[in-house]
Amino acid sequence: MKTISLVLLLTLTWWNSEAQKVIRVGSKHFTEGYILSEMLSQILESKGFVVERKFNLGGTLVCYEALKKSEIDVYPEYTGTITREILRGDLSQLENLGLAISKPYGFNNTYSLVVKSGLKTISELKDHPELKAGISYEFLKRQDGWEALAKEYGLPQRPTALEHGLAYQALLENKIDITDCYSTDGEIAVNGLVVLEDDRNFFPKYEAVSFYRSDLNNDVIEAIGELSGKINEAAMSKMNADAIYGKKSFAAIASDFLGLKTNTTDDFF
Repeated sequence: MKTISLVLLLTLTWWNSEAQKVIRVGSKHFTEGYILSEMLSQILESKGFVVERKFNLGGTLVCYEALKKSEIDVYPEYTGTITREILRGDLSQLENLGLAISKPYGFNNTYSLVVKSGLKTISELKDHPELKAGISYEFLKRQDGWEALAKEYGLPQRPTALEHGLAYQALLENKIDITDCYSTDGEIAVNGLVVLEDDRNFFPKYEAVSFYRSDLNNDVIEAIGELSGKINEAAMSKMNADAIYGKKSFAAIASDFLGLKTNTTDDFF
């Protein structure tokens, strides 16, 4: 009886110790990243884990470096970005780096280009050198970004660099004619914009996943996996629109989708 009690005590002590470990959830600096990171945070908290939100870290490489250096434990990423931009096609590096990815959340948020009207495919841009392109800083520099895309399609435009959050306003005000987009951006449907078809299949799939350290406790990894297969493109686009146009907080959007109650406020900026 004493042996059983001792084992139970040790088990509870271990669980309390693990549950009190701070899990650091990171996020890139864009609306969808904040929403998904808030979902991960709330799921972990619902399981009894203490979460430190390290949102608004920056772009892809900033988040990736933070993950490698154990400054964060997990953040939402996209399979195409991991394959092309981070690992340059060599997925075998993941194990050596002590990193892993979850099963996809259920939606593909691919890169593309967006216009107000008049065009249907990226190929058509070749015949319209007069169109002004305003492209986000990260997309200009990525391995799977503007330079490679323009080479593949023979695009003549010479884009200016813009913050992604400002590009849509510039497009609506006719200051630019083309910008890069994520296919689940909330601005697209609300403003009746046209996402150009990638008719040469330049872009890979960008399925949303959790990118995490493989040495995390199994209970943490299991909790992280709860988003797998749960979100489709329409749902993600609506959540993005709710944040941008409905002025709902990221915490409220996440808790509504997950069916969780939270007292979290968006005070991480």
